[in-house]
Amino acid sequence: LYGGSPASYAIRFAAGFPGMMMVLSGMSSMEQMNDNLNTFTNFEPLDNKEREIIDTVVKTLQEKPLIQCTACRYCCDGCPSNINIPEIFKALNTKRLYPNDARPNFFYGGLADRGGRAKDCIACAQCEGVCPQHLTIIELLKEASERFD
Repeated sequence: LYGGSPASYAIRFAAGFPGMMMVLSGMSSMEQMNDNLNTFTNFEPLDNKEREIIDTVVKTLQEKPLIQCTACRYCCDGCPSNINIPEIFKALNTKRLYPNDARPNFFYGGLADRGGRAKDCIACAQCEGVCPQHLTIIELLKEASERFD
C-alpha cells in the first residue's frame, strides 16, 4: 500500500462506495481525529491495486483465529479492575499465532504490572455492553488468564 494508517484505509474503503453519504469513525484521541481529517482532505477512494491488496490481507486474516478487536478502548472506560483489554488481546492474538513464542508472555507481564491482569476480571460485563465489535470479552479474558496468569 502507499502509506497511511489502517484507519485511513478503512475510511477510504467505506467512503469509496457509490452513493455513500456519510462514514462514521470512532475516535478516542486527537491523533485519531487528525488522521481522519487528513484522510478526508483531498479524499481519494481506494484504487484497484489497493483493493486487491486489502482483499488479500482480509482473506489471510480470516484464516487466522484472531480476536477482531479494533482497540477503540471503549471497554476500558469504567472497568472496575482497570484491565487494559485491547493490549491483553494483542498479546493473546500473538500467542494464538505463535504459541511457542515467549514474547507475548513478557509483554503481558509488563502490561499487567501497569494495570489489571486478565484474572482480575469480575465478569461485570460493562465492557461487553459497549464493545462495537460485540466481542465476548469475559470469555476471551478467561482464555488470556489461562495462558498468561
